[in-house]
Amino acid sequence: MLKLNLQQALQSKGIENTNKFLHQCEIPYYTASRLLNNNVKSIPFKYLEKICLQLHCTIDDLFVWIPDKNSNTPDEHPMHKLIQKKASQTITQKIKQLPFEKIQQINNYIDELNNPKQ
Repeated sequence: MLKLNLQQALQSKGIENTNKFLHQCEIPYYTASRLLNNNVKSIPFKYLEKICLQLHCTIDDLFVWIPDKNSNTPDEHPMHKLIQKKASQTITQKIKQLPFEKIQQINNYIDELNNPKQ
């Protein structure tokens, strides 16, 4: 079963005020509530696109796949990439526990990733 995993995607990006974020994506309140509670049967592509653009992610980052009990899907099938991995802590929580010099190293590394040398 394919399921929307929006809460985890938002948490992994450090977004605490999920309703505000979805409002900034121009998603109506009632739709945002259904998305956050994974109570959806369909999602307009325009909303998925807005969320992905704001989160700097792809559509597969928003979904998880839970194989059916009787599934005979081969291990090499691409859907296995969507099986949710257990997250112990969010990146924000992990960073908060680091000493300042390690945070500075992370900051420098992120700067390098954003400005690759050519």
